[in-house]
Formats: sequence, structure tokens, C-alpha cells
Amino acid sequence: MKFGGSSVADLERLRRVAARVIARAEGGPVVVVVSAMGKTTNRLVEQARALMDPPPARELDMLMTTGERNSMALLAIAIEALGRRAISLTGSQCGIITNHQAGRARIIDVRPFRIQDELAAGHIVIVGGFQGVSYKREVTTLGRGGSDTTAVALAAALGADCEIYSDVDGVYSADPREVPEARRIDALSYEEMQALSRAGARVLHAQAVQLAEERGIAIFARHSDPAVTGETVIRLNPAREPGVLAVTADADVARLSAWTPDGASLSPAARAELARAAGRWGLRFFRVHQRGFAGLLSRTQREDAGEVLGHARALVERAFGSADALRVEEGRALVSCIGAGLEERPDLIASAVETVERSGAALHELLTDTRTLSFLVDADRRADTVRALHDALVTRRPAFA
Repeated sequence: MKFGGSSVADLERLRRVAARVIARAEGGPVVVVVSAMGKTTNRLVEQARALMDPPPARELDMLMTTGERNSMALLAIAIEALGRRAISLTGSQCGIITNHQAGRARIIDVRPFRIQDELAAGHIVIVGGFQGVSYKREVTTLGRGGSDTTAVALAAALGADCEIYSDVDGVYSADPREVPEARRIDALSYEEMQALSRAGARVLHAQAVQLAEERGIAIFARHSDPAVTGETVIRLNPAREPGVLAVTADADVARLSAWTPDGASLSPAARAELARAAGRWGLRFFRVHQRGFAGLLSRTQREDAGEVLGHARALVERAFGSADALRVEEGRALVSCIGAGLEERPDLIASAVETVERSGAALHELLTDTRTLSFLVDADRRADTVRALHDALVTRRPAFA
């Protein structure tokens, strides 16, 4: 069971989670992964940057993991207060081994021997999400959404189901707070969920879904309130008919681009360096040409977006001879239609473009991949664009299952 920050945002919510965990434990052993309470991680990052911007990566990892440690200890205490035995464990204590990349570590092994011992002793085990220990014995964090990854990795190592709890009862065809007509999708394939996550949906992190697919772990996305019984199951599901399944958005995107003057070509070494850097920076829809590059940087999915821009300026200065060649277009949002066979439906693409333009949004760029049809629009037109596309391409379709 994994509970996000909103589910454990205060002591009353922690007590409710404790009661739900105890009820679940009546049916068998339970391991719980928790995120930091509410906006704790953001506050810790702000404090660090007030002292030094950017702060040293190692120390930032050490600082940010304290949020999850706070949650896990309080939840263990809340469970003990209700009469059940519980124990809290850090990522390192429960055997999550990562590489040595501060801030964006990847899990390379899980050795759950301590967890298995504590379960055998009758404890409910509470694990701090988002964290592990590197092979150099340094505390590491797994990046945004890392608690989801923790939960999936532990489920795979323990041969357990993976249940993700949040303030929504599953995955919807759009954000129900902005689109009242949005409906819950009962089942999603791993690929569909990854596409939604990369495009801005915040129910699950794309890396966690990828890990679940690799390990064959089904994910059950549920509401943290037990009175709300709906769910979305993410697993290997049958192929869908072509069409749009959901509309989501990334609310804060910057478009990065740089081009050589006078038609000159970049050297092969410069193009290779740009391609490597794009992977490190997590740029979406990245393209390298003879004369330059373009790509999208998500500020909502990259806490270190400012640092990335600094690296980009330095790289452009080396490759292009001047940092002034880098163009950064701010104030954009990426609105995406997620589905199946979208590139095979020119009529659907044309209808989507017409819908965006009728909504009053200026269409800066149209981008596609296998499951995604994305529109780069002004950030202040994001919500209107989402509603218009959902109405035109989802609401008028039959319910998904």
C-alpha cells in the first residue's frame, strides 16, 4: 500500500490511514510506503535554495529524505496507538540499492530481508518512499514520483500486489476538478499509463509504471478514503480501438531551441553531445538537426529546471560559440490527447487541431508519437484547451473499460 502526501498531510489523515492499514492487515501481511506530508518536500527545497542555489546535490538528497522519514515514523506511531505493532524503515534499512546519481537515482537491486523478518515478527512495516542507498552507501532520492517507484519495486521483490492510494479513485479521462464530465477509466495498459504520466497526469509516475511492466506487477490505483470504492487497474491489457482515451496537460513547459547562423552545420561531436544532454535533462519531443536542436522542458516534472537551463546555456555556448543562440520560450503548456492509433487517424488529428483553434488557443506546435497527440499552447489557455478537446474527442465516445 502506497499513500501520497495529500493522504498523510496532517495528523487526522494519518490516523485515518492507520485505521485503513490495520483493516487491510486483517487479511495478511502489509507493507506501507509513504510520501512526505503535504508540501513538505517543496518547503525543504525552498529552504535549501534560500541558502544556496543550486544547493549541493548530495546534501539536498539528505535533506529531502527527512520528509518521508517524518511521515513513516508518525504513521508507525499512529498504528501502535490503535493497538497494532508497526515498525518504520528507511530505504537503506529495507534494502533499496540504487546507483550513485543524486536527485534522480535508479533502483538497481532490492534486498528485502529486513522487511521479511519484521513481517514474520508480526509487524506492519512502514517504508519511507522516494529514497534508497547507493552502492557507495550514500543516501539517494529517486526523483519526482519516487514513492510510486519504491512501492512497485518492493511489491516485485516481495511477490505482492501494489496498491496506490491518493485523493482520486483511479485514473480519469481528464482532471475531474477541471472537467466535470471526466470519467474514471477502469483499466489501463502499462503503455497507456506511461503516456499519461509523461504528458502530465499525476496519479502515477512513468518510471514506476515502466518498472511494473518489467516485473509484471499489476497496479491498483484507489482512493485513500475506504468509502470510495472505485479503482483503475494498470496491467497488460488488450489493445484498444483507435481513438482518444484521455486528455491531460503539463501546465508549465518551456521550449528550448538553438540554431546556427547563416546555414552552418553543427559538428557531429556537438550533435552527439546535445543528444546525450537531452536524455539527462529529460527533454520531451527532442529533435537534433544539422543546424541545431529543439525540445520541451517541463518545470512541473523537473524540480531542477533552473539548473537544467544553466547547463543548456553552457552547452549551447560550447556548441554554437555563444549562449545567446539559446532561445527559451516560457509561459507554455503542453495539452495532450492519449489513446491508440492516433497517428493513423488523419481525420482525428484534423478534428483535434480545429478544436484547439476554436477554443481560442494559439497553437504554437503540434507534436505526435505512438500514443500521444500534443499541442503546445499558451499556459493561460491550458484549461480551456483541455475542456474543448475532452468534449470533442472523449465525451462523445462510449465509456471505456
